[in-house]
Amino acid sequence: MDGSRHRGGSASGIIGGPMFPMIPAISRGRKALVALCLALPWLIGAAAASPVVPVVIGVLYPDIPAPYREVFTQIIAGVRATPGIMVRRYPLEQDADPVALRRWVRTHGCRAVIALGRRGVAAAHDLDDPPVPVIAGAVLITDPPADPGLVGISLAPDPARLFARLRELAPAVRRVAVVYNPIHSAWLIGRAREAARAQGLQLTALGVGDLRAAVDQYRRIFEESDPGRLAVWLPQDPTTVDARLVLPLVLQAAWDRDVAVFSSNPAYVARGVLFALYPNNMAMGTSLGRMALRAARRRRPRAPRLRLLRDLSIAVNLRTADHLGLVFTGRQVQGFDLVFPVSR
Repeated sequence: MDGSRHRGGSASGIIGGPMFPMIPAISRGRKALVALCLALPWLIGAAAASPVVPVVIGVLYPDIPAPYREVFTQIIAGVRATPGIMVRRYPLEQDADPVALRRWVRTHGCRAVIALGRRGVAAAHDLDDPPVPVIAGAVLITDPPADPGLVGISLAPDPARLFARLRELAPAVRRVAVVYNPIHSAWLIGRAREAARAQGLQLTALGVGDLRAAVDQYRRIFEESDPGRLAVWLPQDPTTVDARLVLPLVLQAAWDRDVAVFSSNPAYVARGVLFALYPNNMAMGTSLGRMALRAARRRRPRAPRLRLLRDLSIAVNLRTADHLGLVFTGRQVQGFDLVFPVSR
């Protein structure tokens, strides 16, 4: 015994003794708080270690042979790359059975469906039992769809991206001319007017009803062209852009008068168009995946419900650029996804 005394007791709120001199007693509530603090790191670790249950997203796509199937394969790979998603694929025959499709959606517990191509979008119209959100992709929509509730991404490139690239590659251009059919492309041209104003460009949009009228308008455009300051946009419009008749006429006139031409078809770049923006299938798939995940979680889609394509790659014809007197930096050229002529 060392003769030491306990100083105080429970009434004083002090624990005394040789091991714990003058330590305040811990109340029951404080004990619980201390225990929680000690357990908190373990709880956080356990929560972090717990696997996140992915959301099941069904993907409908046309069952077509290679090499055309590769486009859908790349898009689906992009959907798979979306965090928090488990993809279930459903290849569609020409005459898909709607009953079998609805059963498949129920069996796999799909919380949303991505419908690729016109066949996929058509099949998704029958998904009313159970009703699931449908996201459309890999389909060209240049005018408001008949279904106002359609959500997804059109294959038509956003004119804002087209005009931004035009200003980057041909900064002297001040006016853009486009020939279009109002029946097919009025909505797209409306968006293009807004994008042109934002880029400081004057948009001359000429509406026509048939191919003959389109050819007449192209001839008038080039007769009144201002070399170096005019560019011609070839939209994805079946009435006004024809690869056999219109494209050779436009390319020859553009070459003779030093007019830049741009489009959304990389095959046209191989024939002499200055540049084209075309779908980046993998990135587009990831964007579709994000939209599907948001819809599956019952979040309201951000406006607009149907948006134009922003996941784009670029093809550039360097021979045409040289002819137009355009000079690109090494960094710009490295950023081009496709370059023509290939042998350059």
